[in-house]
Amino acid sequence: MACREERTMPPCIRTCMFKKTDKQGQAGKEMSEFWETWDLRILALYILVSQLYLHFFGRRRTKSKSAAIMIGSISLLYLLSDLLATTALGKLSKLAVNKKLPTNATDNSTMTMIHTLNATMGNATIGKEMLRVMWAPLILFYLGGPDTITVLNLQENQMWMKHLIGLFTQGFRAVYALIATWSFSREKPWSIQGLISLLALLILIPGIIKYGERVWIIKSKNKHDGGFIQLHPNRVRVKDSRPNAKRVLLAYFCIQTLVPHRQDYPCNKGRVRHVTTNFLKSARKNRYEAFKLMEIELGLIYDMLFSKVGTIFTIWGSILRFLSLSLIVSALVVFLKSDRHPGLFWEGDDVITIILIAGAIFLEIAGIVVQLFSDWAVVWACSDRIKWATPLLFLHEVLFSKTQRWPEVMGQLSLRDFFTKYNPNACTRCLKTCLKKVKCLGAWEYLFGMDKELKGYKTQKELVPNVKDVIVSYLCEKYDPSQSEKVADDGKLPGVTRGEWTLKRYGLEQQLERIIKVQFYKNIVIWHVATEVFYRLDDGRDTTYRKAVKMLSDYMMYLLVECSFKFPFCNKYDKIEKDYRRLKELFIGEELVPYGQKRDESYIADEAHQLVQHMKTHAPQKRWDILASIWAEMLCYAAWRCQVKYHIAELRHGGEFLTRVWLLQMHCDRTLRRSSSSLRNERDELARNAGGSCFSCSDAGTS
Repeated sequence: MACREERTMPPCIRTCMFKKTDKQGQAGKEMSEFWETWDLRILALYILVSQLYLHFFGRRRTKSKSAAIMIGSISLLYLLSDLLATTALGKLSKLAVNKKLPTNATDNSTMTMIHTLNATMGNATIGKEMLRVMWAPLILFYLGGPDTITVLNLQENQMWMKHLIGLFTQGFRAVYALIATWSFSREKPWSIQGLISLLALLILIPGIIKYGERVWIIKSKNKHDGGFIQLHPNRVRVKDSRPNAKRVLLAYFCIQTLVPHRQDYPCNKGRVRHVTTNFLKSARKNRYEAFKLMEIELGLIYDMLFSKVGTIFTIWGSILRFLSLSLIVSALVVFLKSDRHPGLFWEGDDVITIILIAGAIFLEIAGIVVQLFSDWAVVWACSDRIKWATPLLFLHEVLFSKTQRWPEVMGQLSLRDFFTKYNPNACTRCLKTCLKKVKCLGAWEYLFGMDKELKGYKTQKELVPNVKDVIVSYLCEKYDPSQSEKVADDGKLPGVTRGEWTLKRYGLEQQLERIIKVQFYKNIVIWHVATEVFYRLDDGRDTTYRKAVKMLSDYMMYLLVECSFKFPFCNKYDKIEKDYRRLKELFIGEELVPYGQKRDESYIADEAHQLVQHMKTHAPQKRWDILASIWAEMLCYAAWRCQVKYHIAELRHGGEFLTRVWLLQMHCDRTLRRSSSSLRNERDELARNAGGSCFSCSDAGTS
């Protein structure tokens, strides 16, 4: 029937239809040929560009908190590089290299190519894709990753066997591609055909070295030293005129002693006590140096867990890096000097090959430069075995001693700003009313509740200088032996508390003990409300100190509301809808309102009101000192309550200020960095000496 209709069509229509079909078929064929020509080129160039991006911005994630640009793009490129490299290696193993050239060709271009191949190689058994033979080992080299980022997250360090299997599978693909396209001939060993195969074999060695180095480093990260350089204090020489080198070495030896990134690691009791004692002495003299030391230590820990920085300062690391770089440079020189006749391979493949080899050389050199500019270079240069490292130490002293290693910002969330600015529009109120009538208010609260709106009021602000002073002052006073004897007169050592130590110090433990013993998230909100009320009442007094205390208060609310999953130190605060009316009265009312008749209606607001009234009456002159000490104590408690893995994992997102506080506290309290068995023995010893039982980490309070 269709054929009959087609025959009955006018000739002009049939002609137009056939032409249209022919054009569509021709267009599809052209697109297919274009993709067959460019698919490997696009994949290879993408892998190179992604590795360059990861090299330049892999380390930048420690200095940026932009999740969309820095964290998202790095994660996407990191994951896609491995996936597309597998695809590219699979395509390269199927290259049409050993196919016979046509013998009955009639066009001049094909005949010219056949004569050229016969003149240069004898038997023409290689096609126009001959240069792509070298791409497989180059892609394997890129899979080794740049020096600035070895793994994407902390959990990946535990799966080193997965990367070892990846080395075998991807290495087998590259070797198979090389074998399948092997074109070396004994008759003419230096022909372009044999030369390309030899160069591919030469580049395969750095590829295996690079990928194997990645597996070796990931496996070494499971050790406490991470497979990095090991120094003894007796083997170090540093001049007195180099404070940056001394600071870096001090940070290095503190990490060696405390091993903060390994949970439950059995540290040496005497060395830990020595570190904490000396640190407290130096922190009292220079509080700026205390936080500077923490930043250097966190940088060293990041390098040990997330990058290759520091590996070339080991014997095997330097040997492998030198061998890899030498072979790639040799391959590029030989390829550039080779006799590449036009028409032997696809046009543009020679340029892409040169770009890929040059990119590998650039990544190797750039990796060495990054390593020499790192703090690990200072550790290596201060060894007695290195006699020519003085220029390197001088360079670090001049250029990098004042470099900002981590973002000097702090998340902020103020309940007062929320209550004074929050004003839902008519559409929002109408939608809420409709969902309430159909009994879907739970869905509203889950999607558009007030706790969701509260997160929209978070900000990032530059650190007020006094914030660090408040925290260091609190730790130095708490762990000072003379002060500890006065406050802890019951024989217990000062431990990780969430406000009890401050109240005992200022004689308020009996009056405010009930507020401290509530759940920790309620404790934070109550003291935050009190801080906001006093900040408004005392406007114009001691501005710098008050701003520092308020910044700590807003930061704790930010951690409680926004970072409840990243730092789970207590229950999440999701009762904002219930507390809204009473808390708003506290914030916007000129006079504090009396208690509500129903205490269950808003327990937090009533407790905050009682706290404000009590501090106005009994501690009007010292209330900002009390608030500063309370917030420093609760911040230290929150940092201690978080597991080590949460602190370390956040280093790849710019690092939270809470992590610096956690590490700082570990340098002050010698009982925090101990294994369970050694900690128990030390507590028993201190209890016998003091005549009582000492503090246990499990006695820090309930959340």
